Amino acid sequence: MKRIIYIVALCFMALHANAQSTYDVIPLFNPELSGTARFVGMGGAMSALGGDMSVMSTNPAGIGIYRSNDFAATASMNLLSTEADFRGSKLSKDNTNFSFDNLGLVFSGDFGGDALKFVNLGIGYTRRNNFRKDFAMNGWYDDGLYSQQYQMSDLHYNSGVDLEHINCYSYINPRNPWLPLLAANTGVLNTNGEPMYLPTDACYYSEERGGVNELDFNLSFNINDRLYLGMTLGMQYIDYNRYSIYSEYDDIGVIYDLESRLKTEGSGFDVKLGAIVRPFEYSPFRLGLAFHLPTYYSLTEYSNAYMAGPYDEEGKYKEMSTLWDAAYGEDYIVDYCVRSPWRMNLSAGYTFDNILAVNAEYELVDYSSTYMEYEDGTEMIDMNDEFNANMKTQHIFRAGAELRLDDNLSMRCGYNYISSAFKDDAWKYLTPYSASTSTEYMNTAKTNIVTLGLGYRGKSFYFDAAYQCAMHDAKFYTYYDSVEDLPAADVSTLSNKLIFTVGMRF
Repeated sequence: MKRIIYIVALCFMALHANAQSTYDVIPLFNPELSGTARFVGMGGAMSALGGDMSVMSTNPAGIGIYRSNDFAATASMNLLSTEADFRGSKLSKDNTNFSFDNLGLVFSGDFGGDALKFVNLGIGYTRRNNFRKDFAMNGWYDDGLYSQQYQMSDLHYNSGVDLEHINCYSYINPRNPWLPLLAANTGVLNTNGEPMYLPTDACYYSEERGGVNELDFNLSFNINDRLYLGMTLGMQYIDYNRYSIYSEYDDIGVIYDLESRLKTEGSGFDVKLGAIVRPFEYSPFRLGLAFHLPTYYSLTEYSNAYMAGPYDEEGKYKEMSTLWDAAYGEDYIVDYCVRSPWRMNLSAGYTFDNILAVNAEYELVDYSSTYMEYEDGTEMIDMNDEFNANMKTQHIFRAGAELRLDDNLSMRCGYNYISSAFKDDAWKYLTPYSASTSTEYMNTAKTNIVTLGLGYRGKSFYFDAAYQCAMHDAKFYTYYDSVEDLPAADVSTLSNKLIFTVGMRF
């Protein structure tokens, strides 16, 4: 199946060189559980209950529940730990960071009509994604049975580039693949495109930074205290940076180091529509429904790479080369547009005597429907084929509860189950004309999130705190091997997050 997809991709190559991949784009519009401490403490399961400013990003109708004005600010501290186990060799990385997660204001307008009770306006800032993460792995490669050099050699043969008398800076044509050019220029591949040395070990290290910030504008209506309608306009700013270094070794020492840098920045726009209904007049039972229309992103990607080979300037093999070559000597820049898939959210909530509130919801999103095109409107056929081949529908289940201990104090808990968005055989392929030098990819499995929270309510002032524990496993591959099944590193990620919100209702 993989070979068929690869052949199809070659047959329908776009006229542009690609630097992007499914794995570079998906994290940009896959939001984390983030918002106020009350919202997080209930696992984000408030789409039918409403009454918290964070619901404008899940079910906009939830802002229609408000009967007073509200202002709140939220900050968090996150400890992220990752461990990679590659054939028995384990490496762990920890990263602690502080983040300003949420700032919002809700204006509640009392219309006092027979039908239209309230018209509410909301504005909120949310840090949807925090990409700060360090990752490392190493292990042995069966004395040359596996090597990224084979992938570089395949790219060479499929592109037809003449590697004799190679000089990267003479290959300005963006249809030439970067990896074989770098490898040949540093002596990793010979002029026939064949690997010069076979590794016994490999290691990988990466740093990711940046995030996705969203500004939401909400308009919602309370109709007869039975029907609540809402709409949210969202504006997103994306800032993503990744640095990675991949090395292969043999018995003498380092064969080569490959450093890759990727920066993605841009903006997005979306519309969310929602409704909450109380089907029974004298019952607190509520049903919620929300649709998130596709987000339209306009993005610019900057990438570059350096490779150190086993030769010095005199052509002598040594353990570490001082000869470094930049791909084209400058950043490769691509402007492109992405249309994310739509989302649907179904929810139900119930309040027991104003003492216990519970909410459960289900959300789905089909990532295979993601669509990409260049800035000039040319479809990125190979990318869209990759989405269809690698991605599937993701199912998200959230449940949350809030218990009032007295007039001022409340306890909360929540749970999330998020299925994998990747198919079991998902893989990252590079076209023969690819400008990408990041061959690595990670297939994330299901995610489980458990949350706890505590809240204090005064006459107008309130304070909330929450704890979030997120756990997921993944399979990490340093590259794709079309001949052998490259062993995967088993990756486990644990995120422990503390969230604090201060606010005032007036």
